[in-house]
Amino acid sequence: MLSDGPCIEQHRLVAGGRSLAATSWGRIDSEAPVIVMMHGGLDCTSTWKDLPEAIARASGLAVLSYDRWGYGGSEAYVGRRDRSYRFEESGPVFAEVLRHFGIRQTVIFGHSDGGAMGILAAAAHPQAVSGVCACSPTVALDLPMVQAMASARRAFEHGGLREKLARHHGDKTDAMFWAWYEPWADEAAIDWSMAAQVAQVGCPVAAVFGQDDDYGWRASARLLVNHGRMPLEVAALTGIGHDPQHRARTAVLEALASVLRAAGIRA
Repeated sequence: MLSDGPCIEQHRLVAGGRSLAATSWGRIDSEAPVIVMMHGGLDCTSTWKDLPEAIARASGLAVLSYDRWGYGGSEAYVGRRDRSYRFEESGPVFAEVLRHFGIRQTVIFGHSDGGAMGILAAAAHPQAVSGVCACSPTVALDLPMVQAMASARRAFEHGGLREKLARHHGDKTDAMFWAWYEPWADEAAIDWSMAAQVAQVGCPVAAVFGQDDDYGWRASARLLVNHGRMPLEVAALTGIGHDPQHRARTAVLEALASVLRAAGIRA
């Protein structure tokens, strides 16, 4: 259990053949569950703000957040990305992260892109992933969401978003943004689906959406309800946008606590 506060440690590791940065709160013990945080498509560890420490304090568990390839303190992204990157990141890359830290049991806390990857990771690694708490997980797309990408592009090119992101990603910002934008801005992305993988998940899942999410939430919530066979809780919060982890923290921490209880993990 954590007492005066979790110790914070910075890490470097190689996963997927790339150098990644990671931060842990609390001591990672191979015999104890670890909460692994998977960030969103424009985010990294620093954009979680003080949430990892709050989760560590609330749960009494060690927390690990790592920057995926192209984000934050990790190696810069090169080339173009297609929609299959989610399967690569949640499958073999995530397995390498767990092996590096000797993590045998994890509960994933993910946001947006990372929330979807957390659910994919639960399907890919059923022996290791005991639960998922996902904020605004984009597990299905509809036309309004694809169209919302145009707003993100305008904000990046003319609305100050690039400068805001550069505070977290530095000179990797442009490559990071376009690698995220291009796979999902194509209307063909509407046909992309995680339905088969969602149906394979057996561990408890809690999904927290905001009803004012610019990227939409109904398609993702509908897919989880229609195809999920796992113990599932879905909440759609009024007056909340795409970032309930910051705007509705109490509700989100309660959702995580519910997942831990359902997974038989004592906080």
